[in-house]
Amino acid sequence: MNYDVIIVGGGVIGASIAYFLTKSKKFNVLLCEKGKPPGDGATSISGGLLRVHHTNNANQYLSFRSLQLYKELTAAKQMDFGYHPIGFSLMVGPQYVENLKINVQNMVNLGLPIKVYSPNEYNLEERFINVENIGAVSYEPLGGYGNPAKTSLAFINEGLKQGLHLMEGTEVQDIVVNKNKVVGVQTNLSQIFAKRVIIASNYWGGKLTKNLGIDLPIYTKRLGVVFAHTDTDKVLSHSYIDDTSDTYMRPFPDGRILIGIKSSECDISDIHFKRKIQNEEALEAIDRASKRFPILQKAKVLGGRIGFDSYTPDQYPLIGPTEYEGLYLSVGFGGGGYKIAPAVGEAIAKEILYNTKTNELKYYRINRFENEKKYTYFQTESMYKYM
Repeated sequence: MNYDVIIVGGGVIGASIAYFLTKSKKFNVLLCEKGKPPGDGATSISGGLLRVHHTNNANQYLSFRSLQLYKELTAAKQMDFGYHPIGFSLMVGPQYVENLKINVQNMVNLGLPIKVYSPNEYNLEERFINVENIGAVSYEPLGGYGNPAKTSLAFINEGLKQGLHLMEGTEVQDIVVNKNKVVGVQTNLSQIFAKRVIIASNYWGGKLTKNLGIDLPIYTKRLGVVFAHTDTDKVLSHSYIDDTSDTYMRPFPDGRILIGIKSSECDISDIHFKRKIQNEEALEAIDRASKRFPILQKAKVLGGRIGFDSYTPDQYPLIGPTEYEGLYLSVGFGGGGYKIAPAVGEAIAKEILYNTKTNELKYYRINRFENEKKYTYFQTESMYKYM
């Protein structure tokens, strides 16, 4: 079997890359997923929040472009991403109000509709909120949430219509190289030949590159969400990140509430032993959320999801070519891949198709951590406490 491109990993990033590559009709593309797409990685447990608000222009652009693509592809291709534009709010403490204004202006420059509220103004908008220790709130009417698993399948299914080849239950165990050039992959089934290999398998990607002597600056975190329910309807009107307490949450259409649990570093060898949410961490997540919405103190736990993702030292992904000809990486998204996945897939496809480097991805290159660099583009002066 011979292909132009093999993509390793069928989560939302790998699926997006596969869609945009096959859209061109120029390459013979294979997507390998060791489980059943969208796999059991970060995509399967993502909270699915969609927002443009970031503290750097690069992620603002990718998030904004992704929102555009979600809307455009839904209209043109009838692809179902589970996109619910119910709105998104980001709350910051008083010491970060000026930072927020700078970031909001950058998003206004992109053309994003966004509004800034004072605590008192926001208190009039939100029925159940406690605005204590809030300095300001930004609100994006186009934000909200989507369904990461449904999004992955939408990209894959549309890719299959365009000629994509899919091998599920196929684990890529090694990258095959000849004279510093990629020639294919070794899977649990067979060796498959290709001119290019794109690793989009996140925390498993580091294992593959280590076999080649590439020690990626990534580490693994256990992360997840808890589902809660109250007897009061419509406690949350949209999606939220509360930077004062490192909390994110959103409603479900059926009345449940999704709340992010505290993430923690873990050894990749322990992953299979840490896939169940614990009552203590579920209650802790609800307690943090109830500081902002006190009515959640009476919420009942209705289960949750646990998964794993890879993180980099500056919390932003590694995207780009490596020292091996034909080997390309797209890993380390740190729980934030869903909201930028379409734009990342579009830009990577452009780089692969035209053998070029795009302006959209220039800040995400692997070499930004060379020579023990302590500062990157993403560590801006307009950051917040947790962002």
